[in-house]
Amino acid sequence: MATLTDETTSLTQKEVNVAAELLIELSQYQPRYRRQSPEEKDTDDEEDIDDEDDTDDEVASTPLLQVSQAHQKKSRKREEKVSDKNQPKRVKKQSIMKINIKDFSEETRRSIEVWYKAEIDPQEIFGDNEVTRQFSKPIKKQLMSSDVDKDQSRLMLSKEQVKEKMLPFLEESENPVKGVDVSVYGPDGKVQQMKFKFWNGDKTPVLTTGWKEFVAKCGLLMTSDFVTVWMFRHIETRNICFAIHRARFPLKN
Repeated sequence: MATLTDETTSLTQKEVNVAAELLIELSQYQPRYRRQSPEEKDTDDEEDIDDEDDTDDEVASTPLLQVSQAHQKKSRKREEKVSDKNQPKRVKKQSIMKINIKDFSEETRRSIEVWYKAEIDPQEIFGDNEVTRQFSKPIKKQLMSSDVDKDQSRLMLSKEQVKEKMLPFLEESENPVKGVDVSVYGPDGKVQQMKFKFWNGDKTPVLTTGWKEFVAKCGLLMTSDFVTVWMFRHIETRNICFAIHRARFPLKN
């Protein structure tokens, strides 16, 4: 087998000296960004350098941390939105009425609660006469002093309920902000021409212009009278109409 000669395997003294100097220089050089081993942390000076490294790392990473937190917040919001979509929509709980309980006995209050929960057939107002194929969902309320006051002459309805239950019956040409002429059918076959209108822009839906006469015809009373109101489109005239049912409860005094 061939053997390597001394000439090819040995280094000159000069080369050995250069290599030794290079190794010494490399062993003394420690870049700041290099993490030190436990053995290298024996001196106070080295601990100070390590503290500086921690500070530099913290400052450099802060923007990334903020971005990460922002992404996490957005991710949580997206998850919450998806979760909300999968949940059934909350239905606003309607109070029984804006009534003063001192006006009624406990027994009467129970009767009002039963009435409020009961489903009333609006066709009872018309008997055998067919006036429509579809009524809106009803709106129920207690008549307050402002509803029967001769100086006010309007029945104010719930904005949220009107938008949900009644506005879908209107056509594009029927603008409640400007006012829609309607026929209102009440107890004992009473009928009155009125105007269905939104006051204050689109904030307050009312039945007006004829409501005062309707109150007189039907003998409606504040506090003790509760009404159920439906909207419908007349099967023959195709005009918008209202049907109103009245329930009366005795006052305590």
